[in-house]
Amino acid sequence: MKGFALLVGALLGAALLYVTTAVGSQQVGPSRAEFNALRKQVATLKKHDAAVQALLGACFTSAVPTRQYSDYESKAADGSTRLVTALDVARVGDPPQYYFLDVGQSCASAINEGLHSVRPAATQR
Repeated sequence: MKGFALLVGALLGAALLYVTTAVGSQQVGPSRAEFNALRKQVATLKKHDAAVQALLGACFTSAVPTRQYSDYESKAADGSTRLVTALDVARVGDPPQYYFLDVGQSCASAINEGLHSVRPAATQR
């Protein structure tokens, strides 16, 4: 009989623990001020996302095939020369090793300007 009473007590304790910690219990949502602040933050993020998408669509339209070549001569200030390795546009017939995005000066400036305006104030330099 003691074993049965212990089993019933353990089951009641488990049931009570389940009921008090169940996910279905009432939870408090964000306050009106918190909700409005989150809505404002989402609107700002949507605006920044649209600007980034427009910039990506306008600027990142082509890439330049590039290879690493090691047959370039470099001249030092004293007049001596040496062979150096360099990246250059891939020659006709040479398979490219890399592709560099060709954004042009105006897009590069816009990207740099956009990065500064999108960063949160705490991380701007």
